[in-house]
Amino acid sequence: MLDRSTAAWLALILGLLLTAVLWRYVDAHLEERTRDRFTTHATLARDNLLSRVQAYEQVLHGGAALFAASDHVGRSEWAAYVAALHLERSLPGIQGTGFTLMLLPAQLEAHVAAVRAEGFPDYTVHPPGYRDRYSSIVFLEPFDGRNRRAFGYDMYSEPVRREAMERARDTGMAALSGRVTLVQEFGTEVQPGFLIYLPVYAKAMPVASVEQRRAALLGYVYAPFRAYDMMQAIFRDDLRDADIELHDLHESPQTLLYASAERNAAAHYVVTHAVEVAGREWVVRFSSTPAFEADHASAEPALILYGGSALSLMLFAVMHSNARHRRRMRAAASHLAHSRDEFRTLVENVPGVVFRCQIEPPWRVMHISRGITALTGATPEDFMSGRLSFGDFILHEDVPTIVAAIESARISHTNYEVEYRMRGRDRRVHWVSERGRVAVDADDEPLRLDGVIIDITERKAAEEAIRNLAFVDTLTQLPNRRFLLDRLRQGLANARRHGRHGALLFIDIDHFKRVNDTYGHEAGDQLLCEIAARLRQVVREGDTVARLGGDEFVVMLEDLGDATAEAGEKAALIAGNILAALNEPYAIGTVRHHSTPSIGIACFDGGEQHAEELLRRADEAMYRAKAGGRNRLETLNAS
Repeated sequence: MLDRSTAAWLALILGLLLTAVLWRYVDAHLEERTRDRFTTHATLARDNLLSRVQAYEQVLHGGAALFAASDHVGRSEWAAYVAALHLERSLPGIQGTGFTLMLLPAQLEAHVAAVRAEGFPDYTVHPPGYRDRYSSIVFLEPFDGRNRRAFGYDMYSEPVRREAMERARDTGMAALSGRVTLVQEFGTEVQPGFLIYLPVYAKAMPVASVEQRRAALLGYVYAPFRAYDMMQAIFRDDLRDADIELHDLHESPQTLLYASAERNAAAHYVVTHAVEVAGREWVVRFSSTPAFEADHASAEPALILYGGSALSLMLFAVMHSNARHRRRMRAAASHLAHSRDEFRTLVENVPGVVFRCQIEPPWRVMHISRGITALTGATPEDFMSGRLSFGDFILHEDVPTIVAAIESARISHTNYEVEYRMRGRDRRVHWVSERGRVAVDADDEPLRLDGVIIDITERKAAEEAIRNLAFVDTLTQLPNRRFLLDRLRQGLANARRHGRHGALLFIDIDHFKRVNDTYGHEAGDQLLCEIAARLRQVVREGDTVARLGGDEFVVMLEDLGDATAEAGEKAALIAGNILAALNEPYAIGTVRHHSTPSIGIACFDGGEQHAEELLRRADEAMYRAKAGGRNRLETLNAS
């Protein structure tokens, strides 16, 4: 028979060996299962990408079918077709859907004249220069500010786009371009982009061979994509579990189209797929995120390892000796006392204020850390002696909010979190965030509050500054496009509710580019600020003046009358005052500069469904003013 000591050591060794074998088996099994789940997740995300791109290709096939079914596709027909697709809802992420026309040098002059006659006097095919073959973007919907930059662009003049266009022309199938920077890009938020082309051939011409397809080519239905916008729309449900990179042809910094986050070299699971999209290969790399790894991490291996080890050690301890057990108890008691002292030190040094107080106002304090002095100017002793309470420093109007939060937490047996203001002895007001819990006895009766208070004054100030930046144009200090659209929606709702008419003035500065080209961008900014100041002076109090972007301003006039005619007359009068004010000379440095505006007027009575539609009508009226000779007004009534 083994003696007591030998048996204890043998039991310990056997228990640890069994624990190690079982831990290793379970850990390997869970690792394999998690890897399979991530691989399946990556495959589904890849299939989602392919499905979405195929859906975009179907949109292009529909556009090509429109040309095949119609003797003439005009600008309005194309706009109606794209609008009916509701792509912003059904296929978010697409930048636009357009048609580019192929031209020979002999056709170029007549083409430009024809488009200008449609109401686009500044239209030209760009970039300039002689080429054997031209293309021109003639339709592109939505025809917004960003897409207008592409109007008339010759995509065939750029090698990457030309390769895809020639491939589509020769195969008769959709073709994906390589990575490009879209002409729509401007400002600081420039994204990689790509395009998909589908050829449109002339009717009644054979297209059986490559030579016949080249001869019959009329143009291309195409779609430009901002890679980040599109991929965010496609992968928005996958980004919590996977970091995604998309490359063109092969993985390199030069071919990167999209990355949801910086590459994490420590990612535990990585899956790479090569996918063919419209005749071109993409490489999609999926790497697991910390969130995915945390969600699928299992405590079973650790429980087996530590639990089995603990049981083995416990058995060993019991068998080894009672004296060992007593020494461990004394060590545990010493450790507990040390932990208590460390906890006290931690409470006194934790950021913010740790407290224990009564539940009812004015919340008299039982215990509080020294952080309260920085917040109120009073010492912890002042509070714990009963001379002061929280209620002495909390703003009176915030008390009901605190009481309601505590009562709700008490009823639901959850933590509460509430933000309110405290005024210190120095009369300064601090925003604080309080998080705590209601302690109850065995009969569920409330005993006290335990919690922590953090000073969030700087965070509140930063949030307020961020809110201002989101709605104010930093150059002119006028409301920006986001604020304007919000005010337009409110104005339309008020008009519907009260039966009062209003108007929207769309103002564009004529030949503004010449100012930047002649005097420099700093002078252009100075001119825009002066225009903004004059607009504020001319309009009525309560009218909204906003900068839409570039040299475009918008004025919203409300409460102009009970009838459309009356509103139109008043709007025209105010617009005339604006026209006169903006025609006055400007002092730009040492130069006196004369500038004129073109103003479009669109009246409204609240019947419009969308603020964007009202803005579009005013914009169209402004372009009619430009087409009519500039420096004038043009009113566009609702159709």
